[in-house]
Amino acid sequence: MTNLKKIKNPLLYAGLGMALLSQAAYAQKSSSIADQLQLTWQVKDGQNIRKNPVSTIILKNTGKSAIQLNDWSLWFNFIRSIDPDKVDNRFAIDHRNGDLFQVSFKKNNFLLNAQDTIHIDFTTTGLVNYTDGPIGLYIKNSKTGLSTDIRNYTAVKTAPQSEAEKNNYWSYKYDLNQLTKGVEAQRIIPLPSHININDNTKFNVATGTKIFVASEFSSEGNFLTDFLNKYTGIKLSPSSAKEDGIVIVKANDLKPESYRLNIDAKGIHIEASDKAGAFYAIQSLKSLINHQQWIKTTKSIALPHASIEDSPRYGYRGFMLDAARNFHSKAEVLRILDLMAAYKLNKFHFHFIDDEGWRLEIPSLPELTAVGANRTANFEDGKGIQPAYGSGATAKAHQFYTVADYIEILQYAQARHIDVIPEVETPGHARAAIKAMRARYAHYTKAGDKQKAEEFLLDDADDKSVYNSAQNWNDNVMNPALPSTYHFLSKVVDEIKAIHEKAGVPLKMIDLGGDETPSGVWEKSPKILAFMKENNISNVLDVWPLYIAKINQLVQSKDLTMSGWEEMGMRNKGKGMEVNAELGKSGIHLNVWNNLPGQGQEDLAYRLANAGYKVVYTSAANNYLDMSWDRDFADPGHSWVGTVNLNRTYSFSPENFFINLRKDDTGKDLVKEAYTNKEQLTAEGKKNLLGIKGALWAEKVSTDQRLEEMIFPRLIAIADRAWAQEQAWEKGNAYDEATYRKSYTAFIKKLGEDELKKLDIINGGYTYRLPKLGIKKEGNQLYINTDYPGFKVYYTENGSTPTLKSKEVNGTIPFQVGKKYLFKVFDAKGRSGDVIAY
Repeated sequence: MTNLKKIKNPLLYAGLGMALLSQAAYAQKSSSIADQLQLTWQVKDGQNIRKNPVSTIILKNTGKSAIQLNDWSLWFNFIRSIDPDKVDNRFAIDHRNGDLFQVSFKKNNFLLNAQDTIHIDFTTTGLVNYTDGPIGLYIKNSKTGLSTDIRNYTAVKTAPQSEAEKNNYWSYKYDLNQLTKGVEAQRIIPLPSHININDNTKFNVATGTKIFVASEFSSEGNFLTDFLNKYTGIKLSPSSAKEDGIVIVKANDLKPESYRLNIDAKGIHIEASDKAGAFYAIQSLKSLINHQQWIKTTKSIALPHASIEDSPRYGYRGFMLDAARNFHSKAEVLRILDLMAAYKLNKFHFHFIDDEGWRLEIPSLPELTAVGANRTANFEDGKGIQPAYGSGATAKAHQFYTVADYIEILQYAQARHIDVIPEVETPGHARAAIKAMRARYAHYTKAGDKQKAEEFLLDDADDKSVYNSAQNWNDNVMNPALPSTYHFLSKVVDEIKAIHEKAGVPLKMIDLGGDETPSGVWEKSPKILAFMKENNISNVLDVWPLYIAKINQLVQSKDLTMSGWEEMGMRNKGKGMEVNAELGKSGIHLNVWNNLPGQGQEDLAYRLANAGYKVVYTSAANNYLDMSWDRDFADPGHSWVGTVNLNRTYSFSPENFFINLRKDDTGKDLVKEAYTNKEQLTAEGKKNLLGIKGALWAEKVSTDQRLEEMIFPRLIAIADRAWAQEQAWEKGNAYDEATYRKSYTAFIKKLGEDELKKLDIINGGYTYRLPKLGIKKEGNQLYINTDYPGFKVYYTENGSTPTLKSKEVNGTIPFQVGKKYLFKVFDAKGRSGDVIAY
């Protein structure tokens, strides 16, 4: 819903407000119809879910009166394709745009009687898990054009599977979860460069312990003081002299972000050359303190004597959050920033603009949020954009960040030594902006002001090009031939830069996207044809590198660095995208994601870095956190990359990607071409590899709970790989799996037995992903383990749901044929995972 107080010309959007009010009024009248409908989606029995299965939507009328369905249609978002020719002839299922589908009831006098059901069967492309199912369902009346959300809807989380398939899966999980015996947990996450611990001698921190902090590190000292007070109850005593206790001072011989941390009989001594280094030393100290000491009744904390000298492997240690596809509040962003800081991540790539939403207030262009952040079933009127990724029929309020919100985020991040890098998608993924500027055009055209109408226009109305984007849009690409496109980008960049200045956090880098511009775009645009003639271009494919060069010059003219996705450093000469060496020294920073095993681009990050581009390795195969953890139908997430579990995330070797690249995510051997005869990093290319980043795309992430489940604990593994120095198993040409397993075991023990327990405490607790089970039957015994240790498993033998009062798994379980074993994982707070049947 639009915040009219933020709009300079509120009369412009009075119609939008009235439309929303009218819809709300109608919804009250028609909600009884929606309330009568109970909808369920499931995969039909006997289907192979990987090979174009048949699924069904079941409509049940739970009311006492019949519903006449001919005046209604059912709408939903669906991320897969539907074959319109394989639908029951009583219905039609039409793809409208993006992920939006419409079900029409074709039969005359289509009555759904009280307590009756109807099944709508349809064939889809392969499914991986229940989050592939329809979401955001609503009904719409064809006569009035108004709509109501369906509230009673369930996507069944199980799929057809034989007992043998289930048991093989749980056995596979058990083997995957096995850790190396005799390996102790690492003491700090992320792993320091050099660390020596002596557990035989301790220093006690207690209320009254003195703390001296050099003046330049006062804010960092406050973080430590506040932490101890809030989470342990210990109150330190400030001191003006360096004495026994805690001392935080400057040392000029250390690199940026580096620190020394020593604990001995005299106390805790921290040295750093800059604020970030002092801050990271404090995060290491927090990690060293066991979660059992994070209780307010602690009288003192006994810390082992230690000597730590630490520097980050990479200067860029990042996380990208997509808040465009599904919006996440300012409060949730701040929660994410807190944990990024705790694990020494220092770059927050803020993706708040895409096809499905514009989420940042731009004061001089209020249409961007009035239209672009307003997803509604009434999108045909041009005052909003269509529902996407489960948003439903009714526009939600405050689905964007105000200037004040963004300033608070910037300042909060800066205090935690995190740089915010905003992303404005261009030229593709720009549908929300295009529709908003088209609405602006319509308004000023009606007012007779042609100059204002065309000032920020982003599309050519006469463009007859036919294309289909990766997310199935046919109208989501800006037109590079329009001067107004560059005027728009200049205006938006200027306003974002001004917000940063107002926050006291100067903008240094802005990301302009550049990814997934589909084939076929611009081919039949009169404006593009004229543009090509003007620039002596004979092939429409050559518009792309020219556009990238122009927007890079625009950004650099504002004393900023432009970053973008890998396509910015590539071009198509007629045989597919290849590295564009001509722009290699242009100063563009690239986020390189495409390294999918077996698909031919495994070495793309290295080829771009070797060509001179500054590269942030955003490995989709390891670090895309919206991917499903594994191939359990009940496990949420995408699957086009494959599955990305914690092991796969931790095993990422940024400078030697091929070292352990031998199998795909199902365990099958890859073809040798996936890891042989590939370009390696040159010495110069290695200098251009700035760091690594995790990314969370939000198509399937509509709640804060789901967001945290998908991010954590995998982001902690990314943080460890970004900070810790190159490990022994990463080096050379031969992969030493035994050495890797020891490293992974040490990490995962610290994670499960200590760090995740802290996530139960910080900020009231985070809903990180609970571990899932591995189950292996040997003889008449069941062996049980979990994705990571530190969690209790309870079970029953009679088919009842396990509770905290059920039997706890301790060692093996005797197996008896005929009994139904149900298992459930619980954390220390009583939160539980899915019920697992064996």
